[in-house]
Amino acid sequence: MSKTTFVPVASFRAPKAQLDRLRRALDVGAEVVIERPDCERVSSRELSRFLATTVSEVASGDEVVLLRGESEVSPAEAGELLGLSRQYVDRLIDIGELPARRLPSSRHRRLRVADVVSFGARRDERRRLISDVVNALVDGGAEY
Repeated sequence: MSKTTFVPVASFRAPKAQLDRLRRALDVGAEVVIERPDCERVSSRELSRFLATTVSEVASGDEVVLLRGESEVSPAEAGELLGLSRQYVDRLIDIGELPARRLPSSRHRRLRVADVVSFGARRDERRRLISDVVNALVDGGAEY
């Protein structure tokens, strides 16, 4: 088994050649193994998929942001994560679609990243289902 080493530079921007080498290794099924401080090694297919997607995004020049699920974001930041306006996120909070908490003695609100991601996944699934129904109707001869 070959070993591909990826060492990020201080700015967290790796040279393109290094990213390409890592991406190729992941594309052919390289296993990502994390060595914990207690020297136990942990491997995960989900981690490999995550890393492959991340490397692909970075290599294409896109920005990748990693947030903990329990971290909190403002409605504007949640809107940016979801591709929605802050005003629409505020409306989603007001109607109970997105849970949020008010900061003490303030009108400002915060949303858990996990809740924002979960809402985005539900929204994407609803869109996929609608698209599937429309495609089935069109394929069945319905006028579009």
